[in-house]
Amino acid sequence: MGEVALVLGLILLALGLGCWLWPVLLLRALLVGITHSFYRLRVEGREVLPPGAALLVCHRVNYLDWLFLLAGAGRPIRFLLIATWTRTGLARKVIQWTGSIALDGDAGAQGVAKAVQAAAEALRRGEAVCLFAGTWRMRDGTQVSLAELLNQIRALVPAPLVPVCLDQHEGSRFHLRAGKFVWKPPQEWLAATWLSFGKPLPANTPAGEVIQAIQHLSADAALRRSQHLPTVHRCFVLSASKHPFRSCIIDSTNKKNPLTYGKALAGAMCLADHLRPLLGTTPMVAIWLPPGAGGALSNIALALMGKTSVNLNYTAGTESVQSALRQCEVKQVLTAKRFTARVPLDPGPGIELIYLDELLPLVSQREKTLAFLKILLLPHFVLERWVLGLHRQSLEDIATIIFSSGSTGEPKGVVLTHRNVAANAESMVQAICLRPDDRALGVLPFFHSFGYTVTLWAPLRVGASVVYHTDPRQAKEIGELCREFTCSIFLITPTFLRFCLRKCEVDDFRSVRLLMCGAEKLPQRLAQDFQAKFQVLPLEGYGCTELSPAAAANLPDLEGEGLTEIQNKPGTIGPPLPGIAARVVNPDTNEPLPLGQEGMLLIRGANAMWGYLHRPEQTAAVLSDNQYVTGDMGRLDEDGHITLTGRLSRFAKIGGEMVPLELIEEDLQGLLGSDGGERLVAVTAVPDEKKGERVVVLYLESLQIDFSKIGRQLVEKGHPNLYLPGERDFYPVAHIPVLGTGKLDLRRVKEAALAAVAGR
Repeated sequence: MGEVALVLGLILLALGLGCWLWPVLLLRALLVGITHSFYRLRVEGREVLPPGAALLVCHRVNYLDWLFLLAGAGRPIRFLLIATWTRTGLARKVIQWTGSIALDGDAGAQGVAKAVQAAAEALRRGEAVCLFAGTWRMRDGTQVSLAELLNQIRALVPAPLVPVCLDQHEGSRFHLRAGKFVWKPPQEWLAATWLSFGKPLPANTPAGEVIQAIQHLSADAALRRSQHLPTVHRCFVLSASKHPFRSCIIDSTNKKNPLTYGKALAGAMCLADHLRPLLGTTPMVAIWLPPGAGGALSNIALALMGKTSVNLNYTAGTESVQSALRQCEVKQVLTAKRFTARVPLDPGPGIELIYLDELLPLVSQREKTLAFLKILLLPHFVLERWVLGLHRQSLEDIATIIFSSGSTGEPKGVVLTHRNVAANAESMVQAICLRPDDRALGVLPFFHSFGYTVTLWAPLRVGASVVYHTDPRQAKEIGELCREFTCSIFLITPTFLRFCLRKCEVDDFRSVRLLMCGAEKLPQRLAQDFQAKFQVLPLEGYGCTELSPAAAANLPDLEGEGLTEIQNKPGTIGPPLPGIAARVVNPDTNEPLPLGQEGMLLIRGANAMWGYLHRPEQTAAVLSDNQYVTGDMGRLDEDGHITLTGRLSRFAKIGGEMVPLELIEEDLQGLLGSDGGERLVAVTAVPDEKKGERVVVLYLESLQIDFSKIGRQLVEKGHPNLYLPGERDFYPVAHIPVLGTGKLDLRRVKEAALAAVAGR
């Protein structure tokens, strides 16, 4: 026994001596063991790392996630860390062991200069140094960005730049909330983590181009992994199996009877059982319901059955609705008599209406109890495979068809597969750190792509809860729901946000940690007024139905230890979400354009649609290799943020010049006193014999406009005379044509303008 004790003592002594003399070597050995087993780290492109001095650039990571790079690079790395957690116990010790350079909120300009010198010295010694993308503001007001750090370091020691991407399933397990780090338990414990190294770039490559290279590594990783993602409804079944008593769906029309995950899945299972004999083998089923428990359970039930859901736009005209039904060859529509009494549906001949308020009473208590017991007692894999048969479904199956607004013609059916929806939901989960304790406020309809993916499937994917309300225009009721149920996430369009600004109480949105606006441009005056009243800043995001829909978003700034990490840049739509890449190209030649130059915005990722229904030529014109031509004009900056300048279809060609109609419209709104308020004008273009086209303005007839003054003010804002509408080009109208979402109805605006010109 004495000899064994002596041997153990010597081993412990050796380990202690090793930790003291070579802590980084032992740390790397420990990290390799942990990351290659518990995290299943996969490394790609490590062979491209230069043997000598190299400046690695990685996207923003959380807490100790940067240690994945140390474990996977195969060589020592010196990290330059600007973060809010450098003083915490474990992080501080690890930073010391790795010899990293850490800056917190007290570093100031002098601390940044010392860090740059230390990084340059390491490069001179032939070491690898890693920087992280971002922009930070320190306690003394010093602001530092990746571009500034790169410029300062390479002015001292030029070194090849290596883009690096860390792709984690569901994102980091640590994230910052209310100034504190919170651990987020993963749904899938042994999911692979990918570490990708890109080809080295020249030392003088602009920071924005390096960030673009990182985005494309992220998109490549997401595309690779998307082939093995679980569908969103399988994730929902997993959440219900694990947490049957957790809150799931709260319907504002029946607040006293909220649905837990177990009840929601049991209800969807029973609904599916009763629908099967009615639906037969028809692959697509339409839904005519507002956001609520009925609409959510209908979409879930159809997904469990392997059917494609077609949520119909009940704010569109009869012609558009019937066109959608014809294109999908739908034979049945799920609806409710209570809803059709308020919003009548004329589906046309040969379409059967199935009323849920007649069908659901046929579900017996015995069926409900049996379904719930299956969820409660059966293992998840048995429930998923043998009871529901979800293993027979494929990621390439069509999840839904969402029709465009038809603002420029007949509605187009956008085909989204389960892979598209799952990939986009995962991007949202990573970007906003969506957790089971979050509660979303869902007011966007499910025929709206943001409503379908972001307020239906994304929360259900992670086990979060949702409060649904049927009408996004009822701002007073929405504010009361948010306050009553302490919602933390609210997604809305700027049009409906204006109603909330006018009608909601000051404390209604106190619990909201993220308020995201999409579908149309967010006026900064509206955002500022909303923040002034409710102490919550609306952030602008971007997406479109063809992208499932979310593509880019500003996020709240992160604050802690006197350091602010700036993630929101007002006036932009933010950077692409994780797993998504953006490019700006010349719309005529498709050649990539330099940073800051305006061109056509392209988005690449697993979220890009399968295509347009029955329109292969239109699909081929906008989609190639998971890259979608958005039709939006914009530019990229050195931080990777995107600024939109308008739709290509909303440019007029006057005298050979491209004239931005949306910009003129925005400035007219402001000059007429409606920054963030109601729509007072709509700007379009009509044919002109001399100049090709000319600008036409529709304005509310209740306005009194001094045309000469407006012209002078537009010139003062920098608009060339070529852009300006003449007095003859202003036409009064009773109302500005808009869609149900509040966006301009461009087709009807054009028709009204042509009719007005012809009439004059």
